[in-house]
Amino acid sequence: MIVIRDGGQGYTHILSEANFKYGRTSNELERFDTMRLPSGLIQLVEDHPFNLYEEALETGFVVEMTRRGSRARGWTKFTSSIQLTSGEPFRNPRGLYSNEIGSTLEIQRVGCPSDVLELPNVIWLRVAELPLRYIAWAFENEILSQPKSYQKTLDTWVNLPVLVEKIPTLVLPGEPAKSENFI
Repeated sequence: MIVIRDGGQGYTHILSEANFKYGRTSNELERFDTMRLPSGLIQLVEDHPFNLYEEALETGFVVEMTRRGSRARGWTKFTSSIQLTSGEPFRNPRGLYSNEIGSTLEIQRVGCPSDVLELPNVIWLRVAELPLRYIAWAFENEILSQPKSYQKTLDTWVNLPVLVEKIPTLVLPGEPAKSENFI
């Protein structure tokens, strides 16, 4: 899954306050709303062996997921804590997953609600650098563009208290029915 920084928010130096666009394909990335990162993804970025924090704040990163465990560098195991199903028709099940440290993320099953696929009990995740072709695509589609304003605000010179916006937290999509390319 591709996670690209939403340039419309402007600069922030705190990953938990940054807004991101996300998707498995370019169509999803353009269509889905801006979200905040869950603590599980923030921890993966912070613990990345090549210091991915600043790059994630500037452009974004790639999230790789697998059901099969891996002891390779960078993979982190997340275990299902709770799975929820909705009584509403056409609502897919969701699961809350946590790692050994207690960082969490939510995964939603994708596909037709009548599919028999269950959410996995364990999922392994790692983050990687955003490939240059995805960054170029994001620039071309103005996702990384900042608002066109020359108006200065007081927070340019003074640290003001941060008011928390009600931006929803990203829910990771589950296993797709078929493999798709981003572009």
